[in-house]
Amino acid sequence: MELPQLGTRYLYEAGTQLMDCMFPKPEDCQGNRESSFVVYVCANCGYPNIARYSQEGDVDFDNPEEWIPASSIGKKYSDVPKTVANAASEAYKCFSIGAYRATVITARSVLEAIATKKISSPADDRGRDKGLKEKLKNLVDEGVISSQLGDYASVIKDIGDGSTHNIFEPVTKNEASYILDFLDMIIDEVYQRNAKLKKLAVKSQEFSRAKEAKLFGKR
Repeated sequence: MELPQLGTRYLYEAGTQLMDCMFPKPEDCQGNRESSFVVYVCANCGYPNIARYSQEGDVDFDNPEEWIPASSIGKKYSDVPKTVANAASEAYKCFSIGAYRATVITARSVLEAIATKKISSPADDRGRDKGLKEKLKNLVDEGVISSQLGDYASVIKDIGDGSTHNIFEPVTKNEASYILDFLDMIIDEVYQRNAKLKKLAVKSQEFSRAKEAKLFGKR
């Protein structure tokens, strides 16, 4: 980001100074102001962005409090079905803009979708959909995830349930971060680990053939 270069028709003779792009102007302020906003332009695409700075203490112009509009950042997953990868990435996008409740709810939904897909029977004896707690137990019983990982699985369920059923219950950044870490471990164990092992097996075969060729070449 850089300050926009304003032409002479904007009454600036040689480029732009920081105060030129800061709002509100001191003369326009009525009473105390908690924040100041500076208009920047992206050096790559040329589109504008606004940085918000706190007025408490000395203003650190190198570290704005936030960028407006916020830019959500997802996560790329390799060797994972597209539907699962996209949904999990959405949870990361929620986290990147501080939407921690949405992070937890989305992650919980992804976890339930994975469990429903991977267990042998997502319905109970009466044909009704099993609850997430029972599905998570089935994941362990059927060897899809380790029992150690299953012990922690109830945490994401409990936090997710609280966020879904009690909208006034606060969700902290630490809780949301824990949920994402746990979700990544589930995704790795269910999808990515076997893919990694297959790739290692291929590499191992390649090394073995190369070693044999080298040995035979010496003879």
